[in-house]
Formats: sequence, C-alpha cells, structure tokens
Amino acid sequence: MLREIIEERKTRAVETLSAGYAKNRLPLEEYERLVEYINKIESERELAVVEKIVAEYRVPEENISGQDQDSGMSGSSQNYQFDDDDYVSRDDHRNNLQINPVILSTRTYAGPIKSGAEFISILGSQHIEIRKSDLGKRQTNLDIVNILGETVILVEPGIRVMNRAIPILGSADINQKVKASAHSNGPEIVISGATMLGSISVKLLKN
Repeated sequence: MLREIIEERKTRAVETLSAGYAKNRLPLEEYERLVEYINKIESERELAVVEKIVAEYRVPEENISGQDQDSGMSGSSQNYQFDDDDYVSRDDHRNNLQINPVILSTRTYAGPIKSGAEFISILGSQHIEIRKSDLGKRQTNLDIVNILGETVILVEPGIRVMNRAIPILGSADINQKVKASAHSNGPEIVISGATMLGSISVKLLKN
C-alpha cells in the first residue's frame, strides 16, 4: 500500500515538473535531472524533500492554459541558473525564496538570509557564506537537508551557532574556532534539519 502511494506521488511530481518545463519555469537539464532522481526514489523521506523542490516549479492554475507574462524563464528559476561550480547571490534570485536546492552540482550562496530559509543538497555540495550584516537582529533559523550531500556553513567571527541538525549515518559539527570566536551579544544562527549519508559543518569565514 505504501509503495503504491509513493509511486502515485512520484507520478504527480513528474507531471508537475512537466507542466513547469512546458511553461519555461526550469531548464531542460534540471528537468531531466529531477525526473531521473524521482524515478529512483524508494523512500518517503527522499520523496518529501524532492516534492518541496518540485513545488517551486508548479504552474499557477490561472497560467496552465494561458501564456506566461514573462518571456523566457519565470518564477524561481529565472535568475537561478543550474550550472555546476557557479556562484549565486541571493540578491540575484530574490530574497523571498524559501527553498534553495542543489542537485548533482556545487553552489555557493551569499547575501542576506531570512529566518526559515531551507537549503537542500541531493548528491551535491553547497557552501553558505554568512556575515553579521546578512542576519537580522533576532535569531535566524536555517533548515538544512542533505541526502548524500555536503553543506559547509562559513560564518564571520562573532556569530553564535547552535546546531540541532540530526545526522543519520552522517555528521553535523561546529568547528571549535567558531565556538571560541562567538560573542555573547552577537547574532545567533540555529541550524535544524537532517543529513543522511552526508555532512553539515560550520567553519569560520576567512576574510
């Protein structure tokens, strides 16, 4: 029964991607990567993560039969390129994005971060550079999910970091230098989420 439910959800995810691709909401390369990965999924946990990514490319109902107002790419993929080993500033692909996926690629993020931002790595590597000026005055929460991936969070000295991420056959560590440099009245980051056969590490950002 569970297998049938998973297969049905996988089919819906592929249909959503196909509709998004037809409306130029994601490039062909990323569409093919996601479809290939979805077809290989066997666990509900992996599927739930991918469904979050797929939701970013969902075509609004009013646009399914009509024409997109923007030419070329629209939605979250307009300024979010999927080339390997590139550098993407959150200012360039809109600060209101809630999900930042990395799939079979390497990416570096920099710029202001909103509390509640999600960073997902599936068979990929992501580096998140965080300075005090990128954070709000209050606590900033980051949700990190790794599946056979790697996330390295590079923080400026003075930032306090609390790690609540759960490692599942993986690791989630804060470098001692980060702890030693933290200021009691400095901004705080709280990391939640999980890493499955992957790693989450927090290190000092080198100026």
